Amino acid sequence: MNRALRFHATGDPLDELRLEEVAPPEPGPGEVRLKMRARPINPSDLLQVRGVYGRSPALPATAGLEGLGTVDALGEGVGGWAIGQRVVPMGAQGTWADALISPASNLIAVPDTLPDDQACQAVVNPLTAWLMVEELGLGPGQWLIQSAAASAVGRCLIHLAKLRGFKVLALVRREEDIPGLLAAGAHAALCTAHADWPQLAAKLLPEGAHAALDAVGGALGGEMVKLLRPGGTMLVYGALSMEPLQLPGGQLIFRTATVRGFWLTDWKKRASREERAGAMSGLLAAMAAGQIVVPVAATYPLARWQEAILHAQREGRSGKILLGG
Repeated sequence: MNRALRFHATGDPLDELRLEEVAPPEPGPGEVRLKMRARPINPSDLLQVRGVYGRSPALPATAGLEGLGTVDALGEGVGGWAIGQRVVPMGAQGTWADALISPASNLIAVPDTLPDDQACQAVVNPLTAWLMVEELGLGPGQWLIQSAAASAVGRCLIHLAKLRGFKVLALVRREEDIPGLLAAGAHAALCTAHADWPQLAAKLLPEGAHAALDAVGGALGGEMVKLLRPGGTMLVYGALSMEPLQLPGGQLIFRTATVRGFWLTDWKKRASREERAGAMSGLLAAMAAGQIVVPVAATYPLARWQEAILHAQREGRSGKILLGG
């Protein structure tokens, strides 16, 4: 039996997804078949099913853009991989299934010391955080202000700050998230539900932040730009508010601030195989050492996907929701 969680039309994932039995896929030349073991439910997965993500597969399609599997079969001309070896596929489509076909060149070996529940999440949120920090060139003593700080990416950024020595001002919507973020290593945290948060942030950053990372957009993103130092940069990697980013023109002109987007899929397309392998090697080593940890709230079997999605959409979760076997 080969199950796949598929959608034949875009819309609400709870309405459009169906767990179907499909023929087991066979790897072609240069391909590998994976037996999937664990997959996170990320916002990008659900946005794709809704039809509002930047990457749209031909329908019907199997959902899921990330996961961990074991090598199950090798296509013609494939070497260097052992049956049963744990791997994560980069640029995957269709991980919410029992089996997945991936180009062998897209596979990354997983360290033996890294557990499944961490490895299955490595190539989206931790990698996004890792690459954005690299792009911004954040170093010791520099300030980063970030929105959605209680998210998986946000928590990874706090862990990276401890590794690289930069400081984090964490912005969250919920006051109750602040103690946990401070305990994790954020240097300061503010709740954006309070109208005076920009003034409090300005007092914390009298010289401005070296960089900002925004996953929310709307008015919040515009206020973050105002908190940048002259010549500072903000990367926009999400739009959780679903509102247009409100950019202050004067800040961009007179303080020469830079605002640009970051999309992991675009990086994966542009990066060479060596660049992808290098980034993943450093990231997985840090995760295996416990220096970057993504909390997991619950794991559901694939057959209970509806419960898993409902849980993933619940506010105030303590971590990521995973789909197991």
